[in-house]
Amino acid sequence: MIYDLNEERKAYLQARGKVILNACPGSGKTTTIAKKIIALELSKEIDSYSGIACLSFTNSAKDEINESYSRLSGKILRFPNHVSTIDSFINKFITLPFYNILNRDFSRPKILDHTNILNDMWMTEYRGSDGKLREGLKRPLNNPEYKAKNNRSIFYTYPPSSIRIEPNGSFTVEGKTPSNSTVDIDKFNNYCKLIKQTQFKKGLISTGDSAFIALHILRTNPKICQWLAIRFPFIIIDEAQDNSLIQHAIFEELSKQGLKNIELIGDPYQSLYEWRDANPNEFLKKYNEDDSWNSFDLTDNRRSPQNIIDVFSILRKADDPKINCVDSPTQNDTIIIYKYSENNLQSIIKHYEEICSKNNFKKNNIVVRGNSLKNKLLGNTTEEKPWGIELPKEIIIAKNRFSGNDIKNSINEMRTISIKLLNPESDYHQLKEIERNSKEDHLFNSLLFQILNELPSFELTVADWTSQTQIFMKEKLGLNYDVDFNLRNRKSKFFNKEITLNESINIHFKKSYTESNIPITTIHQVKGKTLDSVLIFFNERSHVNNILFEDISNLDNSFPNEKKRLIYVAMSRPKKVLAMAFPNTVTDENIIGKFGKNIRLVTEDELNE
Repeated sequence: MIYDLNEERKAYLQARGKVILNACPGSGKTTTIAKKIIALELSKEIDSYSGIACLSFTNSAKDEINESYSRLSGKILRFPNHVSTIDSFINKFITLPFYNILNRDFSRPKILDHTNILNDMWMTEYRGSDGKLREGLKRPLNNPEYKAKNNRSIFYTYPPSSIRIEPNGSFTVEGKTPSNSTVDIDKFNNYCKLIKQTQFKKGLISTGDSAFIALHILRTNPKICQWLAIRFPFIIIDEAQDNSLIQHAIFEELSKQGLKNIELIGDPYQSLYEWRDANPNEFLKKYNEDDSWNSFDLTDNRRSPQNIIDVFSILRKADDPKINCVDSPTQNDTIIIYKYSENNLQSIIKHYEEICSKNNFKKNNIVVRGNSLKNKLLGNTTEEKPWGIELPKEIIIAKNRFSGNDIKNSINEMRTISIKLLNPESDYHQLKEIERNSKEDHLFNSLLFQILNELPSFELTVADWTSQTQIFMKEKLGLNYDVDFNLRNRKSKFFNKEITLNESINIHFKKSYTESNIPITTIHQVKGKTLDSVLIFFNERSHVNNILFEDISNLDNSFPNEKKRLIYVAMSRPKKVLAMAFPNTVTDENIIGKFGKNIRLVTEDELNE
């Protein structure tokens, strides 16, 4: 793509101070950020001991900024500049170096990848009156002052992993206030204080905890804010529509205490992480209402033809800036519609694969909302659970990623698996430290690749694969003990012993891609990607998590909910073809009424050719 320095881009590149950039899909946002960094370097506005902090919500988005900068400048973005995720920046420059300000009696913290350990640290075993071992809770969680209204410990209703501290210091359960009919609020708050104080003293903190701690540190220690403003006089935040309230509060505190140049860049229509506290309304409030922020737009789309843009623009508000196609005018056969039933799902996938092959499309994706429909597309409607532990399933997932050319993630997953097997006595902190250090061990990385490449075949029966893989992992890793997947020995709801043991792994644990290696994923997994084509399967039945044909609308001209934003993200990925599959209860008339006549409706006869 040739970089076009139009008036919108020029205005943003020249802007300083508190800047907010609303960038539409396909606008070349990442390239524009890289251009801004280069422009700041050339302008000599930054002292030699200071740098630019360029932050994003995900590792993939951060990597794209690095790659775009290198492509445009011919060099690597290095110290004193800093590129990372927002969470990593908060951890590295605020929480971890200044954690001891909270209390010198605290252990040096480790940021948790998984929060289940916060529940496990309160679990214990005791021997009942019958002599059998039972699971219970450590003191004082069973005391009366920590019991809910059902007379059981609050732990069982609101486990520690679900407890969150809000910017104002209040406690919530994943952002929601607990029900007064379930627990006395004073008891709940005292329970949360005990949980968090114990957790922090042990140095066990989630990314959410880290953000709250960082905000507390900045509010009570203005000199740290001032130091950060000198170290990073420019902070650019990509994917800012996904910032949480507490992350917004952190950067507002830095701004209050001396940071003059801060930029929020994103698209509120692509905010998909409400379950991780993303709050697009804060972005919109700053963009639309807060006069202290200078608002800019990027409305030129360099990715999709105009008819694809017009389809996903159905979800936008009528008074939003119009998105215009730059490089690709309206084209025929770019909007393809399928109608599915229980019997033709595989025929639709095959037809879509043929379109991709015929047009030599290299980057394609089939996306769904929800695992139920995803499993149907993969030919897997139920999941057997033949093992008593998660390890064998984790191995299968890593291998399937490897087979689908997702090498980086498959290697990382096998690294976690292997480190746990090699260090069975180590605790969470120790395992994570070993895992981090192993990433630079080329011999170990080579072994992980070899393990993934040579794992016993998924054509084997569940029984044979289990036996062979247990031996394989022991030999490959040189373990001095036998690996045990805890193969179940009795029939249950999720395990038909008589049948499953003699059927292949492939039958019960399907790969997540088609015969032509087209990935079948959730919509979240294509966010931020540019694809040649995408096929979106819409659900048949109404459910809080399902996306429907009827959801492709904005009749009340309001900012769309997250379900509609999911559709928007999926529709705005492709450069060439947007394919959609609706249940066959949706009529041709309704489809044409929504999308117009410049679409290709694939008939049942075409699917059967």
